Amino acid sequence: DAYDVLRGRKTSVEGYPFWEKESLKDEEHPLMPINATEPRVIHLFTPQKDAAGKAVLVEKNEAPEVAFEGRLVGGCVDCLVNLLGTGYDHVEAFNERYADEGIVWFLESCDLNVMAIRRAIWQMQHAGWFSKVKGFLIGRPLCHGQELMGLDQYHAVTDLLAEYQVPVLMDLDIGHIAPMMPLICGSHAKVQYKAQKLSIEMECR
Repeated sequence: DAYDVLRGRKTSVEGYPFWEKESLKDEEHPLMPINATEPRVIHLFTPQKDAAGKAVLVEKNEAPEVAFEGRLVGGCVDCLVNLLGTGYDHVEAFNERYADEGIVWFLESCDLNVMAIRRAIWQMQHAGWFSKVKGFLIGRPLCHGQELMGLDQYHAVTDLLAEYQVPVLMDLDIGHIAPMMPLICGSHAKVQYKAQKLSIEMECR
C-alpha cells in the first residue's frame, strides 16, 4: 500500500483485519514478517449531550455509518506537542487557510503513557489546533491497553475531544503498531466508516 501510494497508483486505503501485538523482529531476524495476531476492533465515539446538557462522546456498538471530510493533518503526538508555541507552529494559519474544508486530524502516540497523552491533547486543544476539526482518526498507542488511576487510552482523548461534537474513530491502523495505513498529510480526505470497515480516500489538490 505504501509503495502504491508513493507511486500514485493508489489514492485510498482501508484498515487491515489483524494487527501486531508482539513483533518477531530482532537484531538477528530483521526481516521477519508482521506477526498479525490480534483482530481489528475499531471504536467509534459519536457526540451526544448528557442530562446536564454537557457534550460527551458515547461509544456506538450498533455500528452506525459515519462520513466526514477535510484536510488530513496529524502524526505522532509525542513530536507534535513539542512544536506548540515554537516558530514551527503554523497550525493556526493552516486552519484558516482551509477553514472552508475543515480539518481531519489523525493522531497516535509512541512512548507516552495515557496520562501524558491526555496532557498532550489538552495542550493541543488549548493552542487552538482543533478549531476547524471535522473528525478525529486515532491510532493505537504503543501503550495499548494501559490504565493509570482509572484512565485508559480512550478516555484520555474522548473526555477532552467531546466539546468539538465530531466523530472520533479509535484503534485505527495508524502509528507505531503494525500494520499502518499510509496517509498523505495535507491531502483532502474523505473518511467513511460502517460496521468495522474504514476507508480513507485521499486527493492531492
